[in-house]
Formats: sequence, structure tokens, C-alpha cells
Amino acid sequence: METYVNWTIPYRYIKRYLILMLGVLLVLPVLTGLRYTLAGYIVNYFFADLLFYRWCIPKIEDDRTKERKEKFLGKRYKEDGHN
Repeated sequence: METYVNWTIPYRYIKRYLILMLGVLLVLPVLTGLRYTLAGYIVNYFFADLLFYRWCIPKIEDDRTKERKEKFLGKRYKEDGHN
């Protein structure tokens, strides 16, 4: 498993990542009336990035498990409607 320091966003999750960052850095301050300083933007960026990392790691593990299961059980497993 990758650590947070050398982790990169998987291609399939880029859209979700961008929506989260836009929401945290642009929409949230507008809705709440807050004004971020430069330090506030940096802290909120890393906090949202860490939350996304914590959300994404189990999803990646689930994807890997599903791929291994499909590879081991073959095409028939997938056609039977298993997830």
C-alpha cells in the first residue's frame, strides 16, 4: 500500500478529486462567508487531500480485489451477476 507522501490520484478518481477541491476551496468559503488567507487555503487543501486519500484507499483495494476475483473465477463469475 502506498503512503500519503508518495501517493498519486488514480485516473478514475480525478473527476471526484477536482470536484472535492473546488468545493472545499471555492464553494465552501462562499456559502459560509469565510475568507481564507494563504495559510488557510494551504491547510484546507491538505486536509481535503488527506480526506480524499483516506476515502480512496479502500476503494482501490476493493477494485483490486474485484479484479483478482474476476481473473481467478473467470468470465463466468462476472456473467452470473456477482459484483
